[in-house]
Amino acid sequence: MNISLICVPYQLDVARWAYALGPQAFLDHGLESVCRKFGHKIQNTTWVELPRAERTRDIVTNLARIAKRTSLAVADALRDPDGLAIVLQGDCSHTVGVAGGIARAGMTPGIAWFDAHGDLHTYATTATGYVGGMPFAVALGWDCADWQSEAGLAQPVRAEAAALIGASDLDPEEVAALEKDPIARLDAANFGDDPAKHIADLLRPRSKSADAWYLHLDVDVAGPQEVPGGMTPSPKAPTRDALRSAIRSAAKTLSPRALSLATYNPTSDPDGRGARFGLDMLVAMLDGIEDSAKSAPLAATADRKRTQPV
Repeated sequence: MNISLICVPYQLDVARWAYALGPQAFLDHGLESVCRKFGHKIQNTTWVELPRAERTRDIVTNLARIAKRTSLAVADALRDPDGLAIVLQGDCSHTVGVAGGIARAGMTPGIAWFDAHGDLHTYATTATGYVGGMPFAVALGWDCADWQSEAGLAQPVRAEAAALIGASDLDPEEVAALEKDPIARLDAANFGDDPAKHIADLLRPRSKSADAWYLHLDVDVAGPQEVPGGMTPSPKAPTRDALRSAIRSAAKTLSPRALSLATYNPTSDPDGRGARFGLDMLVAMLDGIEDSAKSAPLAATADRKRTQPV
């Protein structure tokens, strides 16, 4: 595959601080080498930047402008039939731009969202006003239509083409939203002994609901034992092995065209443990995509045999 690395070095709309340093940290720990070990070619690396002249006093406007630049870079990557976008994000607020990039490239996006949190709040439901708890809801069209539109999402991501996986810290308002909308859901507590099977069973019926899937990983899904320094740590995370198995299964089932790693703060993790975890999960994603590609010709051959006259 031809990989485009797209780096969004912002925590919300703030640069040069905490999670905003995560994209560079993943690169410093060898992300490009991981990609090349799979035989993939890195076509280019893009750093998204919000010019000072375009910055406003409104955080949603700033995030929308960052999202537009992110979506344009993702769309450029995906116009290549063999293109894969790997997006390194300061935090999850930049996922709106990734979904928008799929739409700009002429495809209907789906999202499989691995996160300890739902990020499904709107301004009507949030008790804190924290915009970082809203991006999944924005991508689904629940709030901030200006942010969604600027990102390139003329139509929001359909709930039937969305999944929340690994959550262990949901607010009551998010639980209520999940019960109302047909978003696929597998909480951390329900991974069980065979997370790969659970994920495949969850996602396979939805795999055709989108032209191109986006597999998003907030590294806090692993909890502070694997990724120190998170602002909102959850102590009830799945094990590393369970997450690796689940993420690999999601990638194999969905054959995503965009991947992301988000929400890593290297300043609170001097040993780089969280960066290594993120790269381990990227290996699982690429493994799953490779397995999907290998199985596709076999499935096509089986389909042809079933349709041959006897």
